[in-house]
Amino acid sequence: MHLNDIVILPAYRNNGFGNRLMQFAREEAKRRKCDRIVLGMVHDNIPLRNWYGKMGFCTIKLDRFDKVNYTVGTMELLL
Repeated sequence: MHLNDIVILPAYRNNGFGNRLMQFAREEAKRRKCDRIVLGMVHDNIPLRNWYGKMGFCTIKLDRFDKVNYTVGTMELLL
């Protein structure tokens, strides 16, 4: 399962919404018999990268693009 464009607006952060969304994604992936969840994120966003790490995600790939000033990380959670 691939997750794209999950955003919690700043006014709603730190209220557990992200945790609930990830729990829903896990349950849905298992229901669909997926063996992993994959997502892309700005790798330079260390707090977000750490949060995904606490959820069990690991970085599996890094991509640097000439036209943007950041690195895109692909992260994966094995189910």
